[in-house]
Amino acid sequence: MSDKPTENPQHRSSRPPHSLDPHDRRVRARYGIWGLASDSSVSESDPTLEGEAPDLENKDLEHLGLFFYLIPVVGFFPALWTLYRQKGSRTQKTASRLAVTLALGWLIGYVLLETGARSTELFAVPLLLLSSLLTSSYFVVNIWLMIRLWQRRPLRLPWVTRIADRAIGKHLS
Repeated sequence: MSDKPTENPQHRSSRPPHSLDPHDRRVRARYGIWGLASDSSVSESDPTLEGEAPDLENKDLEHLGLFFYLIPVVGFFPALWTLYRQKGSRTQKTASRLAVTLALGWLIGYVLLETGARSTELFAVPLLLLSSLLTSSYFVVNIWLMIRLWQRRPLRLPWVTRIADRAIGKHLS
């Protein structure tokens, strides 16, 4: 046995700063730029940082942007804009198609049920109850999709996704 203590390969604080791998240098430099780093061994003018956009931040920003598409009623507009421009990742287009399909389905159902409730006195209460049930379901489904998105699970609804891919995907994607 040797008297020399063994170094844990996962414990990096005992290494000199110049032996950091490029990812660690980028992270430390990013925190240094924000004034959060306690170690000033990595300079802000690190040549490995110039011209590189961190992939992790881009993915997280894209993931955060998907939440805006799923905001009930309001999310329809950024989702439609994404589909209209025909830009964005596959995930953004899929979430946009789903959000637009849900919003249009809710709007058409809401308008028809409200129109029916105002045109007849006999079925006014049942149609208004169906209208409120449809609106509540639309909000609950959007919140459920946000939870699935937060868990990084796929955004799929059995019938709605198929309709979104066929109808909206054909015209706007």
